Amino acid sequence: MSNVKPITPLTQIKANGNNTVAIGFVSGSLASICATTVTNPIELVKTRLQLQGELQLSARIYSGVVDAFKKIYRTEGLRGLQGGLFPAYLSQATMQGIRLGSFDVISNALGANPGQDYFFIKNLISGATAGAIGAAMGSPFDLVKVRMQAAKMYANDPQFTNYTSSYSAFKQILSKEGVRGLTRGMATSSQRTAVGSAIQLSTYGSCKNLVLNFVEEGIYSHLLSSLVAGFFVTVGMNPFDVARTRLYYQGKGNTHGEIYKGLMDCIVKTTKKEGFMALYKGFWAHYIRLGPHTVLTLVFWEQFKILLSK
Repeated sequence: MSNVKPITPLTQIKANGNNTVAIGFVSGSLASICATTVTNPIELVKTRLQLQGELQLSARIYSGVVDAFKKIYRTEGLRGLQGGLFPAYLSQATMQGIRLGSFDVISNALGANPGQDYFFIKNLISGATAGAIGAAMGSPFDLVKVRMQAAKMYANDPQFTNYTSSYSAFKQILSKEGVRGLTRGMATSSQRTAVGSAIQLSTYGSCKNLVLNFVEEGIYSHLLSSLVAGFFVTVGMNPFDVARTRLYYQGKGNTHGEIYKGLMDCIVKTTKKEGFMALYKGFWAHYIRLGPHTVLTLVFWEQFKILLSK
């Protein structure tokens, strides 16, 4: 391990006097927008698979990922597959900009340097903290995205009658549920992203150090490290993701009403009515989405950091 090339935290990069903290936030936001454009269709499919058959109160519409893609394309077209794209941009730019931008700052403050004691643990704490903060800030946009993606699935649900744009969705939530309605599921979103971010960024950092023994730092080392990180994130985060989607969906005016009090209540009721594997609904869609999204986000992040630091 003596040939390992250390990862230089962004806060230690000094390039032409640029504000390096700002570079972290901007590069994270730009990277997430690029990734979201590609992965939003599979995110839409994942959302619908996680909602169908909820507590045996709704019908099962899709038999799987491929069937969902076919039916959505047949009934809603290509535009339907990009449902909720604008709030997805707002959510990801906010969440990932804060998450990726603050990760380097927190990790540097904790002294998370390769070769030193507790590097992995410090990266884990940094990833969890950065993820929780970013998710909380982006949660209202994520809530709107989930509801817009579910709108055509449950066309007869009065909650979604006027969800024709991000603006009308925000307006309807505020009129029916108040400002508090926009904070629905925020705590679960923070917990979900803290878990995923901790796994992703700590695994990515450790894997990258290992990969650099064999490959020079560049797009290939970033790609390989991202692939490994994405796999572990999917396994650990899916139950939280199912709960978050369902907490976002519920609300006043919804045919289901408000049936969950929070994360644990949702998990208990879901497993009781649908079995433990219901927590892994949409797993393959989640994996297919998260793998490329993780790869694209982290690869774009690295490239934007290099570009902006110049």
